[in-house]
Amino acid sequence: MFEPKLARYPSLTGSYALYMLLFICFCCLLSGCRDQEYLVQRSDLFAPIKRPFNPETWIGPSPSKRSLNTLQRYDLVVWDDSDWIRKYSLDETLVRLQASIQQGTTQEKLYALAELAFLDAQTLLEDDQPHRALERYTLALVNAYEFLFTPRFQHSRNPYDPQFQEICRIYNQSLEQAMRIMAGDKQLRDGTTYSISVGEQQVNVQLRFPPQTQLAELKFVSDFRIQKLLRHHRTFGLGVPMIGIRGGQQINPAIEQYYPPGMTLPLTAFLHVAYQVPQTGDKVIKHCTLDFHKTVDNSALTIHQASVPLQTDTSIPLAYLLDQPSLSRPREAATNSLLNPNEAGAGLFMLEPYAPQKIPVVMIHGFWSSPMIWMNMVNDLRSFPSIRENYQFWFYQYPTSQPFWFSAAKLRSSLQNIYHNLDPKKQHRQLHNTVLIGHSMGGLLSLMQTVESHDAFWQLVSHKPFGQLQAPQHIRQSLANTVFFHPNPSINKVITIATPHQGSVMANNYTQWIGHTLFQLPEPTNLIAKQLIRENPNFFHSTELLTTKTSLDSLEPGGKIFHVLKTARRNPATSYHNIYGDTKSSTLIQKIASSSDGVVTTESAQLPGAHSELSVDANHLAITDATPTILEIRRILLSEPSLKPPIRQSNYQTQVHP
Repeated sequence: MFEPKLARYPSLTGSYALYMLLFICFCCLLSGCRDQEYLVQRSDLFAPIKRPFNPETWIGPSPSKRSLNTLQRYDLVVWDDSDWIRKYSLDETLVRLQASIQQGTTQEKLYALAELAFLDAQTLLEDDQPHRALERYTLALVNAYEFLFTPRFQHSRNPYDPQFQEICRIYNQSLEQAMRIMAGDKQLRDGTTYSISVGEQQVNVQLRFPPQTQLAELKFVSDFRIQKLLRHHRTFGLGVPMIGIRGGQQINPAIEQYYPPGMTLPLTAFLHVAYQVPQTGDKVIKHCTLDFHKTVDNSALTIHQASVPLQTDTSIPLAYLLDQPSLSRPREAATNSLLNPNEAGAGLFMLEPYAPQKIPVVMIHGFWSSPMIWMNMVNDLRSFPSIRENYQFWFYQYPTSQPFWFSAAKLRSSLQNIYHNLDPKKQHRQLHNTVLIGHSMGGLLSLMQTVESHDAFWQLVSHKPFGQLQAPQHIRQSLANTVFFHPNPSINKVITIATPHQGSVMANNYTQWIGHTLFQLPEPTNLIAKQLIRENPNFFHSTELLTTKTSLDSLEPGGKIFHVLKTARRNPATSYHNIYGDTKSSTLIQKIASSSDGVVTTESAQLPGAHSELSVDANHLAITDATPTILEIRRILLSEPSLKPPIRQSNYQTQVHP
């Protein structure tokens, strides 16, 4: 009963053989060659931090003409008919310039000091004097910060002046170089402090990581470049984009069980002059904090009531995570879930640490696929601040060889468990506004989370009362979970993409034959079906729901379950949105299957009763990466009335302590 009946299939000759050949080639294209890595590491030659820093206003390694003018005005350089000549050594010049600033601060003096300190730091670094270079970079940083944020210059500061743009670059370059020196000394750790003393200033710096992030390692974004993601998303401003890599001991195992190993966080390092102690004796003491901001939560700071954009990069940290062993080689993982379902990983995992104030978006892949199909979409969606500050992305992975109703039951259980683990007291309001997005067969899994079964699914199997079923309690419970269920009240929206709501023509005799030959049910599911039928003779009028061998069988058009799913009562509090492909540009696909995405016909892909529906010119596999699809999902997500305004994590105010 459980072996494929090969005799019912026609011999593979003539057009049938050609069809099979095309199908096998199609499968080979799906599996592809060895997957590219998402990132490649830059060589030193191309890493931005190694390039010469030559702003347009500079001439070689010398200070800019504007800085030289400032130095001349304060008798720190002299000029003859041929060139500018230093009147003092560079160290003396820096000390004298600081003393002049103490007597009267001007933007020109601050800029000249930052520029000179930066140039000297570069020279010291080339001369293999990293610790002296660190002092100079810190001096450049502090004075660049004062140029940018001192309240007295609020009305004279001109963002259109090239000098303003150069001071921003000096700030960013100095900060990254200083952090690289600290990293070389293994001092880039939470709570680390260091002090420098240069002339009239003493600067104390403390490093602060975001709370409860368990960061084990930091990497510089500028060391990598994107190779596989379709788009590279970053914003420009102040700070140094970093990759934070989680590790260490778990704080909350109930939550962190959903974190993939090596989870990454997009961070931006920003040095803030927290306060300044008035001059005592010969020195002015400045206390600074080097904060690492989570840029999925905020992409700007507020300093003196002004919004300051951070330099951010959300793509490279994502790509770094995708290259970790736990998530790499997606096609092999997808194939393994077909051929070896007992060994395939299953369950929910998160892309970033759980945030109670954000709405979960659970993304569910389809047949012969993996969560990697969503990564270009997630990368694009997280580029919008209004999305990344209000939503968090989760993924469900499952063995795609089993019939979709079994997978739907497992998803139902996984969602119940995660809600209980994250919010046992039901206090996290946004957690219960969950959005499900399913591609292909994953859309069917999503729909089945929000419908009322009554006894309609049981009636597909038997007309006898369920209570008369003879089976051990754990088997009865397993079957009950598959055929009896209620809508999940925590699901607010369902978005289906390229979903075969009435089955797929790809699930035909030949693909099913391949499925029976290559794929298998997870062993417990197979054994349960056999035991139920053996112990309950004449109890089932149809065993299709129990004995369907593979997911391909379950997707065969005309299956009774599609009618039941179509007519089942949906949760009225859940909104439904549908996106389907209708290829108009591919001649080959048009020849194979007109009015379809190449796998699912347009008729089957449409969802009656959907609150919104969009047709996209894309094939079945490419539709998740298509820009119209991503923009439609963005529209749907932003239509949520409970969204909060953009979050600002830090509100800095400079204080002068007596």
